[in-house]
Amino acid sequence: MKKKISKNLENKNQLNLIFDDSKLINKTNNKQDNRLNILISSFLILMLLFLIKLFGLGLSDYKPQILNSKTDNIQRRTIVDTNNIVLAQSINTYNLYLRPKKIKNKENILIKLKIIFPELNFQKLRKRLNTSKTFIVKRNLTPSQYNKVMQLGEPSIELELSETRIYPHKNLFSHIIGQIDVDNYGISGLEYFFDEQLKNKDFLNKPLKLSLDSTIQYIVRDVLLNSLDVFKAKGASAVIINVNTGKIISLVSLPDYDLNKRSKLSSHKLINKNTMGLYEFGSVFKIFTIANALEQKKISINTQFNDLPPQLFCGKFKINEYEYSKDKKNLTTENILVKSSNIGSIRIVQKTGLVSHQKFLKEIGLLDKSKIEISEKSSPNRIRWGKCNTLTSSFGHGVNTSLLQLTNAYAALSNGGYLINNSILKDKKITKKQIISSNTSQIINRLLRANVDKYNSIKGSGRKADIEGYFVGGKTGTARKPLKNRKGYSKNTINTFSAIYPYHSPKYAISVLLDEPQGAPKLWGHSRNEAGWNSSYITGLIIKKIGPILDTKGQFTNEISSEKYADSKNN
Repeated sequence: MKKKISKNLENKNQLNLIFDDSKLINKTNNKQDNRLNILISSFLILMLLFLIKLFGLGLSDYKPQILNSKTDNIQRRTIVDTNNIVLAQSINTYNLYLRPKKIKNKENILIKLKIIFPELNFQKLRKRLNTSKTFIVKRNLTPSQYNKVMQLGEPSIELELSETRIYPHKNLFSHIIGQIDVDNYGISGLEYFFDEQLKNKDFLNKPLKLSLDSTIQYIVRDVLLNSLDVFKAKGASAVIINVNTGKIISLVSLPDYDLNKRSKLSSHKLINKNTMGLYEFGSVFKIFTIANALEQKKISINTQFNDLPPQLFCGKFKINEYEYSKDKKNLTTENILVKSSNIGSIRIVQKTGLVSHQKFLKEIGLLDKSKIEISEKSSPNRIRWGKCNTLTSSFGHGVNTSLLQLTNAYAALSNGGYLINNSILKDKKITKKQIISSNTSQIINRLLRANVDKYNSIKGSGRKADIEGYFVGGKTGTARKPLKNRKGYSKNTINTFSAIYPYHSPKYAISVLLDEPQGAPKLWGHSRNEAGWNSSYITGLIIKKIGPILDTKGQFTNEISSEKYADSKNN
């Protein structure tokens, strides 16, 4: 009996234990269900809040305010080259302003702007946010920046429709086209010179067309850049002119700069060497001395100058012969040019007279400022003529001018004798004045050719520019640079080569300048650095590359040319 009762109690306890476990399991499940319900409810509430916020943003009018709503704000004409390639163009853009009074969270707006404009100075921006005045944050937003700003939904932002100037070719025309300021006013180059015309509302849809050729400009710049590396020069420049129209085809000056960066230019290294730079060019002037004497019929091409000394004195000043002509005591007019004789040039001036020589340099434009349509131009230093500086000017010392004026004077010598005012505009009418006769011009062209013709037995200094088929004529000049703070000359040089081609019927005049070039032993096997070993060589490279584009290759061989030249010497 006791056993039965004990067994019943044991079974009952087991049932109670099972029941209690079941209750515990149910209780646990209920807790888990509650937690899940809470999580689901919380998620739904968050989603609802997010949707409400999103819906509210969609309905909000927090798009930046546009201060002026014109669809086209262009106020400046496009500039194009001779082939209608765009060199400068204005486009619509936006300026970004902030109105501090409308900003609710200053740090938040700073973070947003920093993401879009990491280049801004945010310390200054933070200070300005503490003022009450509306201020400009960023000018000329890019399309990407504009879209990002519009997406901010920030009521403190205002956008102003504006205009910006872009220069697709960056550095290529920097010294010619120039720049504008933030208020759309021209401050240099063509942009300054033609400021009123470029903003003339009656011509906004008519581009300003230049005589410059972008392809030629690119080739010239590329060759000059390479020359800086080869000859370790401080700078370089080049001018190409159509001798019959005076129109400028190319004008390159190195170093240059990117017009799109709106640089504040203060370094003298960035001047336009072709128009602002004034240089004593040396022996390239000898052709002017000869041209005046030929025109005055004081000499002929075969006039003989005997017993030329290696040096002579003018008062207390000693004038030396060119180093490589010291042993040439008896020279003809032609040889004075080809052998680059300083003393021979002086003898020619003594035949024509000092005043006649002075007047000729003036008449051919070497002593005047260029009339090219850019603002950066220099007037040659006024010369107090005396006997000694007139004599030394016969070989290009003691008188300075710009490379553009030098090139234009060569053009005048070669085109039949007409001095033509240069222009950078394609359609500008030309004015011209005859300086020398057509006959003198033809003789000058033959003399210049003799200095370049590699078949000439005299071996002129310009023969590195003799490119097959183009019949280049020209003269080198290697001139020591004047000291800056005292009288005298340094050992550093300005090296120039001025040329015309083709010599029998010139179409183009070209000058190349190198500032303080060094020798190139890897190129020549020696370290001589006169213009015949660099500037003339570079000119030849340029002509070889641009010749096919300008279509100036000759139609007869060098052998025939040499025969014609030999015959002409006897005429």
